[in-house]
Amino acid sequence: MIKSDRASDQLTVYLSGEIDDHAASTIRDDIEKLLRDPSIKRLLFDFSKVSFIDSSGIGMIIGRYKTMKARNGCAEATGLSDAVMRIYRLGGLHRIIHLHAW
Repeated sequence: MIKSDRASDQLTVYLSGEIDDHAASTIRDDIEKLLRDPSIKRLLFDFSKVSFIDSSGIGMIIGRYKTMKARNGCAEATGLSDAVMRIYRLGGLHRIIHLHAW
């Protein structure tokens, strides 16, 4: 189970550890349950405790971006380490999911 926080129309999801194939599917399912609430218009991914992300993690993030876009919402990311930022950029996420500074 992921940690999350809800404030008004924003859902913040606190990710941690390694986001590989196994973790990505669990995280996806957990976030989708939370996004059943149509009043959520902003999704913020907090990567501050993520040590690794692979292509499965990138795909999971893109899928949640598409969910938010379909409801005229947005997705943002924050707290990326240098290593995670490299993968984030290689996966092209920086073009669709804006980085949010705390």
